[in-house]
Amino acid sequence: MPSPASSADDLYQVALAAARDGDAARALQLLERAYSAHRMHVGIRNALAVLRLEAGDSTGAIALLKPLAQALPSAAPIQLNLGNAMVAAGRATDAVAPLKRATSLAPTNYLAWYGLGRALQTAGRNEEAVSAYHRCLHLDAHHVLARANLIASLNFLDRYDEAEQEARIVLAAAPHDAGAHLNLAMSLLARGRWTEGWRAYEWREQTALLARQRRTRVTARWHGESIAGRTLLVNAEQGFGDTLQFVRYLPLLRSQGARVILQCPAPLLALLLASDVADEVIAFGDELPTHDVHVPLTSLPHLLSLHDDAGVMRTGASYLASPRQRPMPEAAWLLGAGPKVGLVWAGSPTHVNDMHRSCGFAALEPLWTLPGVTWVSLQAGSKVGEPGTKVPKGTLLYDHAAQLTDFADTAIALRALDLVITVDSAVAHLAGALGTPCWLLLPRVGLDWRWAAETPTTRWYDSVRTFRQSAPGGWRETMTAVRDALAAHVAPGTAPAR
Repeated sequence: MPSPASSADDLYQVALAAARDGDAARALQLLERAYSAHRMHVGIRNALAVLRLEAGDSTGAIALLKPLAQALPSAAPIQLNLGNAMVAAGRATDAVAPLKRATSLAPTNYLAWYGLGRALQTAGRNEEAVSAYHRCLHLDAHHVLARANLIASLNFLDRYDEAEQEARIVLAAAPHDAGAHLNLAMSLLARGRWTEGWRAYEWREQTALLARQRRTRVTARWHGESIAGRTLLVNAEQGFGDTLQFVRYLPLLRSQGARVILQCPAPLLALLLASDVADEVIAFGDELPTHDVHVPLTSLPHLLSLHDDAGVMRTGASYLASPRQRPMPEAAWLLGAGPKVGLVWAGSPTHVNDMHRSCGFAALEPLWTLPGVTWVSLQAGSKVGEPGTKVPKGTLLYDHAAQLTDFADTAIALRALDLVITVDSAVAHLAGALGTPCWLLLPRVGLDWRWAAETPTTRWYDSVRTFRQSAPGGWRETMTAVRDALAAHVAPGTAPAR
């Protein structure tokens, strides 16, 4: 009669053979069965955890690996697998410790350094991530994902020259690598190298992240040929802010004799209809009107050959307008004395850089010491007065967010404000496009390419002034600078400066 150990080993080897043959489902099934009978078998637990992770069950993988990692602290593969599972589970901060242990135990294992780089990068520790990726690439110069992530981290750190060099290394070996082209575009556009930047940016639709945003294929794509006398469907893409920024180019199409139909997210529809940016504006999901060709909105600078600052920025007069027929709802803050200042302290929580670009309500604390200001929350999804959003007694903070059903409502509110202070969000683009004074709070790490010029003004909007963190990790110094700047404009009849 075979011993339990030999029976466990036999099952383990059969499962590994299935995995080697590419039958992951059978291997997983065999290992689950083996584990139910032999829960203390280290190989079975570790292999089952890896297959659970590959199947998308990071929680199940962690449940197997965490006790193993504690029992076998010198087993580098187990520490590595635990760290990778934690990253997959959204626990990048927790993953750093086991992955650092793995690199210490196996310093020549390039996968350990890559895993550590991913954990650090995901946790927002990009300087350290760069070092980890360099170690990985020193051990395996052809590790494509390590170099791709390195480029992204370098862009996050404003190290655009280095990011460009690394991207060109990738493209020399893999000229059709869409991710490398997109990362190259970020480093070029941040430095105003528009011709190359817009051309590289065209690869965005080939990336997994943005490919699914293609909206229509019922007509041919427009490639910049003469458009006079034809109807062009322009598909908005990416975020609300991207649409608000790039609709500035639609008048150029109309000036060339095109009839322009803009297809956009429903929350932007009323605003863009009122702004007369296109001959027709429809929401995604509406029936498509007859048209000759289509084009993604953010391809317009490339196809219109906008290759200098004047052509790209097109700053000057505001180009959006709030609906005249929609009234401003009654609001107590409209009767407040002193400057009326709108506040937005968080962007989309799903944004890749939300941990850096959203400051959070608590960071606004220095502003409350400024007397004579009527504060107005425009923050979606956060109700003033709830835990975490309370202000000192005597501070006037009104919640207007519940009145905002779409961007037309937000535009109407902005028109009634003297100033809006916001993190990098669609509200910043809306304020700029309306000509409303806006003070934009920018992170030190992960600065979006469009705000990359190190000046207190933006290249895109005449009414927007920027306040950027001097160092990552805290907003107090930045918010104190905002408070001091605003203090100079609290006097009655004095408008906040750009």
